[in-house]
Amino acid sequence: MKHDEHRRDKLVFSQNVLVAFIILIVFIGIFSAIYVIYVNSLTEESCYSILSDYSKESCSKIENHFKDDRASLRMLARVIANEKDLYSNEVNNYLVSYDVNSLVTNIAILTPEKKIIQPRHNNMPAGYIMDFDTEASLGEHISGHRESTIDSDTEVMYNFIPIRSGGKTVGMLFTELNPAAIARAWSPEMYDGRAFFCIIDRSTGDILINDWVESITNISQIGNEALTERIGRGEEGFLEIESEELFASYMPMELENWEIVFFVNKDVAFASADRMHRVMRIFLVGMAGGFIMFMLYVGRLNRKAISEAERNANIDVLTGLQNRNRYEGFCSKLKGKEKGVTCIYIDANGLHEINNSKGHLAGDQMLRFIADSLKVLFGEDMTYRIGGDEFVVFQRDRLSEDIEKDLAELDEKLGMNDYHASSGLCSAEEGMETDEMIKTAEKRMYENKRRYYEQTGRAVRNQL
Repeated sequence: MKHDEHRRDKLVFSQNVLVAFIILIVFIGIFSAIYVIYVNSLTEESCYSILSDYSKESCSKIENHFKDDRASLRMLARVIANEKDLYSNEVNNYLVSYDVNSLVTNIAILTPEKKIIQPRHNNMPAGYIMDFDTEASLGEHISGHRESTIDSDTEVMYNFIPIRSGGKTVGMLFTELNPAAIARAWSPEMYDGRAFFCIIDRSTGDILINDWVESITNISQIGNEALTERIGRGEEGFLEIESEELFASYMPMELENWEIVFFVNKDVAFASADRMHRVMRIFLVGMAGGFIMFMLYVGRLNRKAISEAERNANIDVLTGLQNRNRYEGFCSKLKGKEKGVTCIYIDANGLHEINNSKGHLAGDQMLRFIADSLKVLFGEDMTYRIGGDEFVVFQRDRLSEDIEKDLAELDEKLGMNDYHASSGLCSAEEGMETDEMIKTAEKRMYENKRRYYEQTGRAVRNQL
């Protein structure tokens, strides 16, 4: 009797365990389905955020690159306009001095006589490549793809700037831009370099700069009418292209009639989500072990998100430099009279005037230019933007003479763009504590700033 009761108890227990196990499996299945839907939705939102943020950042950088090139050409066109003869040696020397590289492959002048003057190559008739009257009527503009003047097998884009003298256009200064090199230079790094982009002429749908499939030369070829129409209207947004298994983020550019579009394959965008799904399948089979693995995985994701959030809190959005939070953290680690450390304190001159006269976008462009110049000259590891127009750079184990040469080069770069900044330099080798060294560099910067305003005839600001 007792044996039968024991068997019944074991059977009931087993049945209860089986029921509990089935309920657990059903619960996990429902939870897994909800989780998969949630992760897919979250991944798509994340994809849009990544593509959108990178679109804005790249759009700004590419626009600035083209605008800087155009500004240089405008300046050169004004100089050439003062010459009476476009064929003179002086004009030739001006053209030869222009920086030609992998992106800008040639510089030349189109004359009213429909001839092309190009100092690095033989002069030639414009022929069917370009027409003076047509280009002059368009003023400043960038063409679509055309045959290169120096290599008939190569397609380039022409950046035209009028040369005006006596109230009329006497020539069209232009550079040849290599679309393929531009695409390589600006190829996106997100998703481990597996995303791609293109720049499209909205009026025609032609792909001008193509980091995508070379055989696709017009956006209409992908067969998505919604994307084609939205780009044609100059809209900004995010779209799933189901026929091509793609996500696309598109944004109008403040340059010509262009639209920049970033693409990523869905399997690339969902790579992280697919890994989660595999973990969930393991979780269904292993239950307890899988649940533990899943929790560890979620914890790792949370730590990664926290780490990313901390990074974002320490980076200046406008310039990409480290911000004041990171600066103060660095300063707190410097102890006493730390040897080999030099502090450079830099403050932009005339930012207030530029903001008032040209607008805050022009002021932002100035700050970005200064920041980019500092990155090139001093690196990014110990370069900070600590205020509106204030930057601090630390250097280790460098001679003051070498740093001063870099500062002179910085002044030269800024001056070429009609920007100016004052700087102060102080080294720990002068026997100062860290705080005193920074304050001394700041004080020297303000002394140089005062001299700058006195020399330029501008009123010294009240705080100076």
